[in-house]
Amino acid sequence: MAVVEEKKMSAVPASNDNAAFDLVGQVVADGWKITQRLPRKNEPGGEHLTGGHFSIGYIAEKGSKKAFVKAIDVQGVIEDRDSGLKLIPRLKRMTDSHSFESTILDVCKKAKLDRVVEVIASDEIEVPSSRHGIPVPYIMFELANGDIRKAIDASEKIDAAWKLRVLHNAAVGIQQLHRNNISHQDLKPSNVLLFGQDSAVAKIGDMGRASRRGLAAEHDEYDVPGAVAYAPPEQIFGVRPERWEDRREGCDIYHLGAMAAFLFTGVTLSARLSQALPPEMLPHLWGGQSGCDYDMALPILKRALAEFVADSQSCFPVWIAEELSQIIMTACEPDWRTRGDAKARQALGNKVGIDAYVSRFDRLAKAASVKTRS
Repeated sequence: MAVVEEKKMSAVPASNDNAAFDLVGQVVADGWKITQRLPRKNEPGGEHLTGGHFSIGYIAEKGSKKAFVKAIDVQGVIEDRDSGLKLIPRLKRMTDSHSFESTILDVCKKAKLDRVVEVIASDEIEVPSSRHGIPVPYIMFELANGDIRKAIDASEKIDAAWKLRVLHNAAVGIQQLHRNNISHQDLKPSNVLLFGQDSAVAKIGDMGRASRRGLAAEHDEYDVPGAVAYAPPEQIFGVRPERWEDRREGCDIYHLGAMAAFLFTGVTLSARLSQALPPEMLPHLWGGQSGCDYDMALPILKRALAEFVADSQSCFPVWIAEELSQIIMTACEPDWRTRGDAKARQALGNKVGIDAYVSRFDRLAKAASVKTRS
């Protein structure tokens, strides 16, 4: 499988005296040197990127090793006039978000979660050339080859074994997070990163919208903490389940099932579900009116999911079609009250069943590898 190449930055920085755009040449934690700035989504080369408005990506090097640096554009936050917030609330939101993500990543590192992208350092840089003297907070991560979205765009010859291995790796990452009382909440193709020779290992990245029991974050109060395009139906309708397992872990299970659907069909599931609703039942986030009733929409959403899975049979390898269909149907169940593995739901604690999905994807990935070799 092709490795996604780094794209060099050629655009002029947004502000000539903004330190966040002038980090090339700076030496940071433990001798890492920043060597290259990457394009942002509003700059040449970054048209298809996603991510925050106030972060800038860099490449750092140390000997033969490379890392990715996410720098926070503090000055951009200060100069922002579009958020509707005054300066102090804007800065508080930025600092709280950065601190929260750093804390979550530190928990993941200490727990040695090997299917979550590893953080190398989190600190701030004093840039001597900065006229404003504003330090630049940053987080440095292990550098990926790319993400699964880019890998699929770059190649038409990705086989079922690779897709199932990626899904197993992502499921393990979610399992590791859940065991540490963390929910990702924004699992999507661009947040599953590829590592190793032939991009054979996948890890979950971007913990900026994660949630952890006992650790409050501003986005915990959002109806949709992650990307609207991938959100489960209850979030779109503004329904907020009381139990952690249903509200947080149930979201991750939906995202995992939707990723399986995307990898084998190229379709974003939530978009397909939204198309099934009549205009008068569409919630605001799907282009309709506010106040639409979730429970009234459920029968239509359930039927739309079943029809989507039935229509997708030709995209699934024959030998896994039945089980893959079942995985997508249970993981993407529109009703959050019954979403997930049925046996786990019936057991003590009424869990959503991430362990069952890990086992299924592991078994299917191993079988697919054998079929590929033979």
